[in-house]
Amino acid sequence: MTENNFIKSLKLCALAVVALAALLNNAMGLDTAEPDAYSSDDPVTVKAYSSSIKIAGDEEFEVAIHLSIDEKWHINSNAPLQDELIPTEVNLGESPFSLERIEYPDGELLSFAFSPDEKLSVYGGDTWISLLIKTDAGAVEGEVVVPLSLRSQACNDRFCLAPETQDISFTMTIDHTDRTADIRHKSVFDAHGISDSEIAESGTVRLEGERATGFWAGLKNFDATEFIEKYGYILAYIAMYILGLGLTLTPCVYPIIPITIGYFGSQSQGSWGRKFTAAVIYGIGIAVSYATVGTIAALSGSLMGAALQNIWILIGLAALCTVMGLNAFGLYELRLPGWLVNLAGGGSRRGYTGAAIMGLTMGIASAPCLAAFIISLLAFIGQKGDPILGFSMFLVLGLGLATPFILLGTFSGMVNRIPRSGAWMVYAKKLMGSLLFAAALYFLNTIIPYRYFSPLVLIGLVAAGLYFGFFENSPARSIIFKTVRLAIAAIFIGIAFWWGMPAGDISSGPKIDWEPYSEELIEQRGSGIPIVIDFYADWCIPCKELDKLSFSDPRVVDTSRDFLMLKSDLTRENSAQVKELISEFGIRGVPTIVFIGADGEERKDLRMVQFEDADEVLARLKMVVEKGS
Repeated sequence: MTENNFIKSLKLCALAVVALAALLNNAMGLDTAEPDAYSSDDPVTVKAYSSSIKIAGDEEFEVAIHLSIDEKWHINSNAPLQDELIPTEVNLGESPFSLERIEYPDGELLSFAFSPDEKLSVYGGDTWISLLIKTDAGAVEGEVVVPLSLRSQACNDRFCLAPETQDISFTMTIDHTDRTADIRHKSVFDAHGISDSEIAESGTVRLEGERATGFWAGLKNFDATEFIEKYGYILAYIAMYILGLGLTLTPCVYPIIPITIGYFGSQSQGSWGRKFTAAVIYGIGIAVSYATVGTIAALSGSLMGAALQNIWILIGLAALCTVMGLNAFGLYELRLPGWLVNLAGGGSRRGYTGAAIMGLTMGIASAPCLAAFIISLLAFIGQKGDPILGFSMFLVLGLGLATPFILLGTFSGMVNRIPRSGAWMVYAKKLMGSLLFAAALYFLNTIIPYRYFSPLVLIGLVAAGLYFGFFENSPARSIIFKTVRLAIAAIFIGIAFWWGMPAGDISSGPKIDWEPYSEELIEQRGSGIPIVIDFYADWCIPCKELDKLSFSDPRVVDTSRDFLMLKSDLTRENSAQVKELISEFGIRGVPTIVFIGADGEERKDLRMVQFEDADEVLARLKMVVEKGS
């Protein structure tokens, strides 16, 4: 990377930061307009904004309620997870008005000193609640009070105050002869995602709780179509990069971490600058292949990440990791043909091709990285049918995903330079190569039956412990080197013991009574019973995390007994039955968890398309039950 290009990159980053800063002045949802109602009872301040102050009978108007909660305090959400807690509620008293719709934001799940083992669903900081109110057709004309109130209970990390009811009533004028809406507080509603056209068309606004509080909330509840319509493509691309960074926190990146460390840690040549360049090429490779997979999935309607069901792709990934691992052990040295080296500008660029190949394949391995915003992006690109647009958006998303791995690759590549002893360097290269062998085994785990795969892993761990502790031939002259060798041997052998331990204590814990999905079973047992359908695949890491960490929670297991719990295996996407299910339920990736109420209708607002913890799963189950009761 030349100095000029580096400076240009810095300028682009600076421009992006300036653009975001300018946007945040309006997008953070700061309300400077005078509210129609105000109540302050420390630590909770409440303001109410009405879209109309003069309205005819049988017409609707919107009210936005802003809760400002002091720092270090919180109030329970509208749907607390514990029955004994006081929910936050907005009430409309007896009047010539009726409450047509009320939308509360989702609570944030937090633990406190008084509940260290149990998370609470709470509101904190700035929170918005949306109401749609309708005037009675026969309402008497003139000034009338809209009797609104908010009931909540404030707590800090040590104690809770008594529940309080705050009055947020305000006066409106009912005039049956004036059928035109008197639009007010446009700046407040605009700052929360309401366009002028929506207000002009109906005289009402449509707040959606947390979904409409500006740029950052738009990222949290990302809908590609809505986001692009509101902010345009430039900010949408910035959002893609930020969301890509967030993907690195999902379980699907686990296998890429040891591969990155193993590959770059086993490289012995090159300066810091060359290490960084190779890591950048590796990251671009991840982004390009991830973008290719995403674009194909969006335009074809196939499952995101479904390539990992193909046995030849899995074998190819395992073979590549094995080849790179053997190279790290010094069995051979991968070199480009001489004519290609000269064309590339000399031997210093030798390692770049390997980095590009590794990056291109790791993008395929990261394809199961799924989140709600990716489902939205897949649907948007599929609807547009534009492969260039789709590829570019997924490319920027992939660059966000790849950025941490560029840093990880750079610093992993420096490992063999500290200390400078030749024995240390050779030993470190081989140790990093063993991570590539581990990655090869990982890619084969869905191909090799578990009864063979488990002993193979056990043998590999024991062999690695013995080799690195006693048989690796790098001269160990210092006591530190000898101690490190023994410590590494102990680690491998310890992991082997852990791997070989029987899992009886785990299997004997609480379990959900899952049954294989079938239409006949739903017809026989599903009448009047809420249903959960877990669509999964063998290659899906978040699916395994859900089973291990969320669906095994005793509270979730206990609540699941009120449901018909079904599992549907989408591993073999090409089968006719799987294709039919994908089309019927509109599935774009796994995991996808579908919640169907006792009335037989899916609660699409509760659908899960990524790993969620036990508290979140439990909350969704309770919402299904509460609506059906």
